[in-house]
Amino acid sequence: MKTLDRTAISAAMAITTLLFLITAASTLAQSQFEVESVDLTVYRDGLVHVSQAIIVDELAPDVTVPLLSSSIENVIVLDESELAVDYEILGEYLTVFTLGEGRVLVEYDTMALTKKEAEVWTLIANSSYDLTVFLPQNSTVIYLSQMPTAIDTSGTAITLSLHPDYWEISYVVPLLPQDDLNGDEGPLASIPIEYLIAILVAVAAAILAALLVARRRRGPNVDKILKANPQLKKEDKDVILFLAEKDGNAFEAEIRERFSDMPRTSLWRLVRRLERLEIVEVKRIGLENQVQLKK
Repeated sequence: MKTLDRTAISAAMAITTLLFLITAASTLAQSQFEVESVDLTVYRDGLVHVSQAIIVDELAPDVTVPLLSSSIENVIVLDESELAVDYEILGEYLTVFTLGEGRVLVEYDTMALTKKEAEVWTLIANSSYDLTVFLPQNSTVIYLSQMPTAIDTSGTAITLSLHPDYWEISYVVPLLPQDDLNGDEGPLASIPIEYLIAILVAVAAAILAALLVARRRRGPNVDKILKANPQLKKEDKDVILFLAEKDGNAFEAEIRERFSDMPRTSLWRLVRRLERLEIVEVKRIGLENQVQLKK
Protein backbone atom coordinates (compact mmCIF):
# COMPACT_ATOMS: atom_id res chain seq x y z
CA MET A 1 0.00 0.00 0.00
CA LYS A 2 2.82 2.40 0.84
CA THR A 3 4.41 1.77 -2.55
CA LEU A 4 1.11 2.44 -4.30
CA ASP A 5 0.61 5.64 -2.33
CA ARG A 6 4.09 6.84 -3.23
CA THR A 7 3.46 6.10 -6.91
CA ALA A 8 0.18 8.01 -6.86
CA ILE A 9 1.80 10.96 -5.11
CA SER A 10 4.68 11.01 -7.63
CA ALA A 11 2.25 10.93 -10.58
CA ALA A 12 0.19 13.76 -9.09
CA MET A 13 3.33 15.86 -8.57
CA ALA A 14 4.45 15.20 -12.16
CA ILE A 15 1.09 16.26 -13.57
CA THR A 16 1.10 19.40 -11.40
CA THR A 17 4.61 20.30 -12.57
CA LEU A 18 3.67 19.76 -16.22
CA LEU A 19 0.59 21.99 -15.91
CA PHE A 20 2.73 24.67 -14.24
CA LEU A 21 5.30 24.57 -17.03
CA ILE A 22 2.60 24.80 -19.73
CA THR A 23 0.99 27.78 -17.96
CA ALA A 24 4.35 29.48 -17.48
CA ALA A 25 5.30 28.97 -21.15
CA SER A 26 1.98 30.38 -22.32
CA THR A 27 2.34 33.43 -20.06
CA LEU A 28 5.93 33.98 -21.25
CA ALA A 29 4.89 33.77 -24.93
CA GLN A 30 2.15 36.34 -24.42
CA SER A 31 4.53 38.66 -22.52
CA GLN A 32 6.99 38.70 -25.42
CA PHE A 33 4.79 41.02 -27.47
CA GLU A 34 1.92 43.45 -27.20
CA VAL A 35 -0.42 44.33 -30.04
CA GLU A 36 -0.50 48.12 -30.33
CA SER A 37 -3.14 48.38 -33.07
CA VAL A 38 -4.87 46.36 -35.78
CA ASP A 39 -6.42 48.23 -38.73
CA LEU A 40 -8.65 46.61 -41.36
CA THR A 41 -9.17 48.60 -44.57
CA VAL A 42 -12.01 47.08 -46.59
CA TYR A 43 -12.14 47.75 -50.35
CA ARG A 44 -15.15 47.72 -52.67
CA ASP A 45 -14.20 44.35 -54.17
CA GLY A 46 -14.06 42.64 -50.76
CA LEU A 47 -10.27 42.74 -50.35
CA VAL A 48 -9.19 43.51 -46.79
CA HIS A 49 -5.80 45.09 -46.06
CA VAL A 50 -4.63 44.26 -42.53
CA SER A 51 -2.07 46.50 -40.80
CA GLN A 52 -0.88 45.37 -37.37
CA ALA A 53 1.59 47.27 -35.14
CA ILE A 54 3.30 45.07 -32.53
CA ILE A 55 5.54 46.04 -29.62
CA VAL A 56 7.99 43.19 -28.93
CA ASP A 57 10.53 42.22 -26.30
CA GLU A 58 13.91 43.27 -27.69
CA LEU A 59 15.58 40.27 -26.03
CA ALA A 60 13.21 37.72 -27.57
CA PRO A 61 14.68 36.01 -30.69
CA ASP A 62 11.23 35.70 -32.26
CA VAL A 63 7.53 36.15 -31.58
CA THR A 64 4.55 34.21 -32.92
CA VAL A 65 1.32 36.13 -33.48
CA PRO A 66 -2.03 34.87 -34.80
CA LEU A 67 -3.27 35.96 -38.22
CA LEU A 68 -6.88 36.78 -39.02
CA SER A 69 -6.81 34.18 -41.80
CA SER A 70 -4.58 31.44 -43.18
CA SER A 71 -5.31 32.64 -46.73
CA ILE A 72 -3.19 35.78 -47.13
CA GLU A 73 -0.94 37.44 -49.69
CA ASN A 74 1.36 40.45 -50.13
CA VAL A 75 2.85 39.94 -46.66
CA ILE A 76 5.23 42.67 -45.48
CA VAL A 77 7.00 42.80 -42.10
CA LEU A 78 8.99 45.96 -41.32
CA ASP A 79 10.97 47.25 -38.36
CA GLU A 80 10.91 50.83 -37.04
CA SER A 81 13.34 51.90 -39.79
CA GLU A 82 10.98 50.48 -42.44
CA LEU A 83 13.45 47.72 -43.26
CA ALA A 84 12.19 44.22 -44.03
CA VAL A 85 12.27 41.65 -41.22
CA ASP A 86 12.48 37.87 -41.76
CA TYR A 87 9.40 35.81 -40.98
CA GLU A 88 7.71 32.49 -41.64
CA ILE A 89 4.05 31.50 -41.83
CA LEU A 90 2.56 28.27 -40.50
CA GLY A 91 -1.20 28.01 -40.91
CA GLU A 92 -2.84 30.94 -39.14
CA TYR A 93 0.31 31.92 -37.25
CA LEU A 94 3.13 34.28 -38.22
CA THR A 95 6.55 33.95 -36.61
CA VAL A 96 8.67 37.11 -36.83
CA PHE A 97 12.40 36.94 -36.11
CA THR A 98 12.66 40.11 -34.03
CA LEU A 99 15.89 39.87 -32.05
CA GLY A 100 16.92 43.44 -31.21
CA GLU A 101 13.73 45.04 -32.54
CA GLY A 102 11.32 46.87 -30.25
CA ARG A 103 8.42 47.37 -32.66
CA VAL A 104 7.38 45.77 -35.96
CA LEU A 105 4.64 46.45 -38.49
CA VAL A 106 2.89 43.51 -40.16
CA GLU A 107 0.79 44.06 -43.28
CA TYR A 108 -1.03 41.63 -45.54
CA ASP A 109 -4.05 41.32 -47.84
CA THR A 110 -6.81 38.74 -47.68
CA MET A 111 -10.09 37.95 -49.43
CA ALA A 112 -11.09 35.41 -46.74
CA LEU A 113 -12.69 37.88 -44.32
CA THR A 114 -15.56 38.96 -46.58
CA LYS A 115 -18.36 37.25 -48.45
CA LYS A 116 -21.12 38.55 -50.74
CA GLU A 117 -24.73 37.50 -51.16
CA ALA A 118 -26.67 39.44 -53.82
CA GLU A 119 -25.71 43.08 -53.15
CA VAL A 120 -24.85 42.59 -49.48
CA TRP A 121 -21.24 42.24 -48.30
CA THR A 122 -20.44 40.75 -44.88
CA LEU A 123 -17.15 41.18 -43.02
CA ILE A 124 -16.43 38.37 -40.55
CA ALA A 125 -13.60 38.77 -38.06
CA ASN A 126 -12.70 36.85 -34.90
CA SER A 127 -9.95 38.71 -33.05
CA SER A 128 -8.34 38.67 -29.61
CA TYR A 129 -7.38 42.32 -30.04
CA ASP A 130 -9.09 45.65 -30.59
CA LEU A 131 -9.82 46.33 -34.27
CA THR A 132 -10.34 49.50 -36.27
CA VAL A 133 -12.34 48.81 -39.44
CA PHE A 134 -12.46 51.25 -42.36
CA LEU A 135 -15.39 50.39 -44.62
CA PRO A 136 -15.51 51.42 -48.33
CA GLN A 137 -16.59 54.97 -49.15
CA ASN A 138 -20.34 55.61 -49.36
CA SER A 139 -21.09 52.19 -47.87
CA THR A 140 -24.16 51.70 -45.65
CA VAL A 141 -24.12 49.35 -42.65
CA ILE A 142 -27.27 47.21 -42.45
CA TYR A 143 -26.30 44.71 -39.72
CA LEU A 144 -23.97 44.52 -36.72
CA SER A 145 -23.67 41.35 -34.64
CA GLN A 146 -23.10 43.58 -31.58
CA MET A 147 -22.53 47.22 -30.69
CA PRO A 148 -19.06 48.60 -31.58
CA THR A 149 -17.02 50.59 -29.10
CA ALA A 150 -17.29 53.62 -31.40
CA ILE A 151 -18.69 54.55 -34.83
CA ASP A 152 -17.24 57.45 -36.84
CA THR A 153 -19.39 58.56 -39.77
CA SER A 154 -17.49 61.73 -40.66
CA GLY A 155 -16.80 62.18 -44.38
CA THR A 156 -17.90 59.54 -46.88
CA ALA A 157 -16.46 56.48 -45.09
CA ILE A 158 -17.55 54.69 -41.90
CA THR A 159 -14.95 53.76 -39.28
CA LEU A 160 -15.79 51.18 -36.62
CA SER A 161 -13.85 50.58 -33.38
CA LEU A 162 -14.36 46.97 -32.27
CA HIS A 163 -13.48 45.26 -29.00
CA PRO A 164 -12.00 41.73 -29.03
CA ASP A 165 -14.72 39.23 -30.02
CA TYR A 166 -16.40 37.53 -32.96
CA TRP A 167 -17.89 40.10 -35.38
CA GLU A 168 -20.21 40.07 -38.37
CA ILE A 169 -20.75 43.37 -40.17
CA SER A 170 -23.03 43.53 -43.22
CA TYR A 171 -22.99 46.51 -45.56
CA VAL A 172 -23.91 47.58 -49.08
CA VAL A 173 -21.84 49.68 -51.47
CA PRO A 174 -23.51 51.82 -54.19
CA LEU A 175 -22.56 51.04 -57.78
CA LEU A 176 -21.87 54.70 -58.47
CA PRO A 177 -20.62 57.58 -56.31
CA GLN A 178 -23.40 59.37 -54.49
CA ASP A 179 -23.01 62.49 -56.63
CA ASP A 180 -23.94 60.44 -59.71
CA LEU A 181 -27.24 59.24 -58.23
CA ASN A 182 -29.04 62.60 -58.21
CA GLY A 183 -31.00 62.12 -61.45
CA ASP A 184 -30.90 64.24 -64.61
CA GLU A 185 -31.39 67.61 -62.95
CA GLY A 186 -29.09 70.44 -63.98
CA PRO A 187 -27.96 72.14 -67.19
CA LEU A 188 -26.74 68.92 -68.83
CA ALA A 189 -30.29 67.52 -68.87
CA SER A 190 -31.28 69.92 -71.64
CA ILE A 191 -28.40 68.88 -73.96
CA PRO A 192 -29.17 66.06 -76.43
CA ILE A 193 -27.31 62.86 -75.66
CA GLU A 194 -25.72 62.75 -79.13
CA TYR A 195 -24.00 66.10 -78.51
CA LEU A 196 -22.79 64.94 -75.09
CA ILE A 197 -21.24 61.81 -76.58
CA ALA A 198 -19.53 63.79 -79.34
CA ILE A 199 -18.15 66.29 -76.81
CA LEU A 200 -16.86 63.56 -74.50
CA VAL A 201 -15.14 61.73 -77.38
CA ALA A 202 -13.48 64.94 -78.57
CA VAL A 203 -12.31 65.86 -75.06
CA ALA A 204 -10.96 62.35 -74.45
CA ALA A 205 -9.03 62.41 -77.74
CA ALA A 206 -7.55 65.81 -76.93
CA ILE A 207 -6.48 64.70 -73.45
CA LEU A 208 -4.91 61.50 -74.80
CA ALA A 209 -2.97 63.41 -77.43
CA ALA A 210 -1.74 65.91 -74.85
CA LEU A 211 -0.61 63.11 -72.52
CA LEU A 212 1.31 61.36 -75.31
CA VAL A 213 3.08 64.58 -76.28
CA ALA A 214 3.86 65.40 -72.65
CA ARG A 215 5.24 61.92 -72.02
CA ARG A 216 7.57 62.16 -75.03
CA ARG A 217 8.80 65.59 -73.99
CA ARG A 218 9.11 64.90 -70.27
CA GLY A 219 10.62 61.45 -69.94
CA PRO A 220 12.75 60.73 -66.84
CA ASN A 221 16.27 62.15 -67.04
CA VAL A 222 18.32 59.12 -66.00
CA ASP A 223 21.69 60.82 -66.49
CA LYS A 224 20.66 63.62 -64.16
CA ILE A 225 19.51 61.12 -61.52
CA LEU A 226 22.77 59.13 -61.66
CA LYS A 227 24.96 62.25 -61.51
CA ALA A 228 23.03 63.59 -58.54
CA ASN A 229 23.44 60.30 -56.65
CA PRO A 230 26.99 59.01 -57.14
CA GLN A 231 26.63 56.72 -54.10
CA LEU A 232 24.19 54.43 -55.90
CA LYS A 233 25.11 50.75 -56.17
CA LYS A 234 25.09 48.80 -59.43
CA GLU A 235 21.77 47.10 -58.60
CA ASP A 236 20.24 50.53 -57.84
CA LYS A 237 21.30 51.80 -61.25
CA ASP A 238 19.99 48.66 -62.97
CA VAL A 239 16.53 49.15 -61.44
CA ILE A 240 16.51 52.84 -62.40
CA LEU A 241 17.43 51.99 -66.01
CA PHE A 242 14.70 49.33 -66.08
CA LEU A 243 12.13 51.88 -64.88
CA ALA A 244 13.29 54.31 -67.56
CA GLU A 245 12.76 51.61 -70.21
CA LYS A 246 9.19 51.21 -68.89
CA ASP A 247 8.43 54.94 -69.43
CA GLY A 248 9.33 55.76 -65.84
CA ASN A 249 7.08 53.36 -63.94
CA ALA A 250 6.53 49.66 -63.33
CA PHE A 251 4.71 47.46 -60.87
CA GLU A 252 6.77 45.76 -58.16
CA ALA A 253 5.80 42.40 -59.64
CA GLU A 254 7.40 43.44 -62.97
CA ILE A 255 10.58 44.49 -61.17
CA ARG A 256 10.73 41.17 -59.27
CA GLU A 257 10.26 39.27 -62.56
CA ARG A 258 13.01 41.28 -64.27
CA PHE A 259 15.46 40.81 -61.37
CA SER A 260 14.43 37.27 -60.42
CA ASP A 261 17.95 36.43 -59.18
CA MET A 262 17.70 39.08 -56.44
CA PRO A 263 16.04 37.97 -53.14
CA ARG A 264 12.65 39.52 -52.57
CA THR A 265 13.76 41.09 -49.27
CA SER A 266 16.80 42.69 -50.90
CA LEU A 267 14.67 44.09 -53.73
CA TRP A 268 12.18 45.48 -51.20
CA ARG A 269 15.00 47.25 -49.35
CA LEU A 270 16.40 48.58 -52.64
CA VAL A 271 13.07 50.17 -53.62
CA ARG A 272 12.65 51.69 -50.13
CA ARG A 273 16.22 53.06 -50.32
CA LEU A 274 15.46 54.75 -53.66
CA GLU A 275 12.23 56.08 -52.16
CA ARG A 276 14.09 57.62 -49.20
CA LEU A 277 16.53 59.24 -51.65
CA GLU A 278 13.44 60.71 -53.41
CA ILE A 279 14.46 59.04 -56.67
CA VAL A 280 11.22 57.05 -56.89
CA GLU A 281 7.80 57.15 -55.33
CA VAL A 282 5.60 54.15 -54.56
CA LYS A 283 1.87 54.36 -55.23
CA ARG A 284 -0.86 51.85 -54.42
CA ILE A 285 -2.85 51.01 -57.59
CA GLY A 286 -5.51 48.37 -57.07
CA LEU A 287 -3.87 45.41 -55.34
CA GLU A 288 -0.29 46.25 -56.38
CA ASN A 289 2.38 48.84 -55.69
CA GLN A 290 3.66 50.87 -58.65
CA VAL A 291 7.18 52.31 -58.54
CA GLN A 292 7.58 55.60 -60.43
CA LEU A 293 10.73 57.53 -61.26
CA LYS A 294 10.50 61.14 -60.19
CA LYS A 295 11.16 63.72 -62.89
